[in-house]
Amino acid sequence: MGNKNRTVKNVLWNTIGSIYYSFCQWLITVVVVHIATFSDAGFLSIAMTTSSSFSAISLFSMRNYQVSDINGDYSVHEYFGSRILTSIVALVACICVSAFGNTTYMLICISSFMLIRVAEAIADVLHGQDQKYNRYDYIGISYILRGTATVISFVIALKITGDMMITLIITAVINLVIAFLWDYLKTNRIENIRPVIYSNRVRQLLKSCAPLVVFSFLLSLENLVSKVALEKILGTEKLGIYSTIATPTLVVQVFAMVAFNPFLPAFSYNYMSGNIDRFKKDIYKLIGAFVGMYVAVLIGATLLGKPVLSLIFGKGILENYDLFIPIIWVTLLTGTIWVLSAVLIGMREIFFLLIAISISFTLCLIIVMSCINKYGMNGASVAQIIPMAILCLAIVVKIIMAIIKKEKEIAR
Repeated sequence: MGNKNRTVKNVLWNTIGSIYYSFCQWLITVVVVHIATFSDAGFLSIAMTTSSSFSAISLFSMRNYQVSDINGDYSVHEYFGSRILTSIVALVACICVSAFGNTTYMLICISSFMLIRVAEAIADVLHGQDQKYNRYDYIGISYILRGTATVISFVIALKITGDMMITLIITAVINLVIAFLWDYLKTNRIENIRPVIYSNRVRQLLKSCAPLVVFSFLLSLENLVSKVALEKILGTEKLGIYSTIATPTLVVQVFAMVAFNPFLPAFSYNYMSGNIDRFKKDIYKLIGAFVGMYVAVLIGATLLGKPVLSLIFGKGILENYDLFIPIIWVTLLTGTIWVLSAVLIGMREIFFLLIAISISFTLCLIIVMSCINKYGMNGASVAQIIPMAILCLAIVVKIIMAIIKKEKEIAR
């Protein structure tokens, strides 16, 4: 009973904190529509989406690898040091790539939001260590502090300055300060962290996770490619409308990802230790949970979509309500992919993820322009739904095949 209660508390801290933080990031996309313009919403959307893609480099998809490191192959010093290294690389890469095809103003907006992503990356690796010591309260409070500070600083700065670039710079600085004053200092009390930024073991750790960062980067890039294509064909204002309608759906994706996170070590342990019966039962429960979530979300979106969107953004947004359900499908599929890929990471079936996402991303590139030309703004969703659905199916088949293979090995 004690372990069960602790698990429930861990899930609550992790889920509530993460959803609150995501809600706060969504809230600034709502605020910008009310106190600025759709063009500003477009600037913010590009800054958030572009930085999100490079965030995959800073995170290096290491969190799932870190928490499923049940044998302690690498230390917190190596995990934290490697995160400092990858964050620097991600920031520089983001600035260099964004310098092409963007104005100086847009470049600074993107770079500023990238600093917020760096704060997230630093907090994330520290959360991985907190998770190993069951200090999910540190994780939850971190999300709440950074989320609250983001909204307050964004609103005040935008109101006073009326300038998106200055607003994002201020918000970024505050996020970095909190990541140090709360996350680093709290986790450092658990275990004195002596970051190893570069060594043979850090290189080996990065090499092990390299396929994962490619996977995360390309998956995030599918969303960016669709939005960039939408902006190029239909304009920044249409992108702002599409992004505005998309923001309320992100809570579903975040919930799917963070609610599962505390269970990943158990998935990894059961599979690696040969407890396949328990592993299969957990997979069945996971699939059942996803089916239930799909049904509940789609019914809820159908019944409540119009009144909720109207309440948040005003009745004028309903002129584009036809975008909502396709975006819901994109969100559901994205959340499903993140969770199922985490299972494969725990199983150390990493190379497969690299091949699968490469095919999915290539397909997205091939169809995105024609989809937008044919379906308008909805084409940005269609161009993601098709490759993501195929990717989901491929991951499920791979998990089933891996289970069968493991059972045969044990039978011998």
